[in-house]
Amino acid sequence: MPRILFTPEAEKEILDSFFWYENEREGLGQSFKLCLDAALSSISRNPNFSSFVYKKIRSAKMEKFPYTIMYRIVDEQIQIIAVFHQSRNPKIWKKRM
Repeated sequence: MPRILFTPEAEKEILDSFFWYENEREGLGQSFKLCLDAALSSISRNPNFSSFVYKKIRSAKMEKFPYTIMYRIVDEQIQIIAVFHQSRNPKIWKKRM
């Protein structure tokens, strides 16, 4: 399986989302993490499954939570660019390119 790497911005988005959900209801942050792990596992098993959404960036939607994982394949590694709430302006993550 390819190695998954996270940009610092993606790591921050994950932590911020986890704590926001956990603050809303105890255990909800853990549910977010489980859904994220499932989506990352799916990406890892078949990284080329998702279509391109911007240049060489692919996307995968999370189940149960309104987030999209933006990633690219670099040297047989998966680089997570963003874990992005779907209501946010996509120009924010595109600036990372």
